[in-house]
Amino acid sequence: QFSLLSPRMDIKEANDELGITTIAYSPLCLGLLTGKYNMSYLPSSPVREQLFKTLLPKIEPLLDELKAVSLARKKTMSQVAINWCMAKGCIPIPGAKSPAQARENLGALGWKLKTGEVAALDAAAAKCKAKAVQNIFMTR
Repeated sequence: QFSLLSPRMDIKEANDELGITTIAYSPLCLGLLTGKYNMSYLPSSPVREQLFKTLLPKIEPLLDELKAVSLARKKTMSQVAINWCMAKGCIPIPGAKSPAQARENLGALGWKLKTGEVAALDAAAAKCKAKAVQNIFMTR
């Protein structure tokens, strides 16, 4: 994964040294960074529900900053999170379960976060008391 909750800069830097562009898998962190979910509205899957119950309270600083940037930019939180990956020099590959989500994801294109916005998002991510759980299919 490569997202605001899993900024694998060690891998990104190694890729850069080798001339490899990093692909940002799961840039929306299973939907945590979309703004769609909160403690009153959780995913219907029992595993995801438990994961989100655990993580959402711990990532509030980041969600607050994502919301602030998205409102200022007139973009969605998803679009800001995806654009952050691009600002880091990665190619994001967000998932989409519907044509509407795919269209929303496309709204991350054609604009760039300002340096100060990237820094504010980085600072908010650093304040989080949890990071993303890596995909169970990934190996080390």
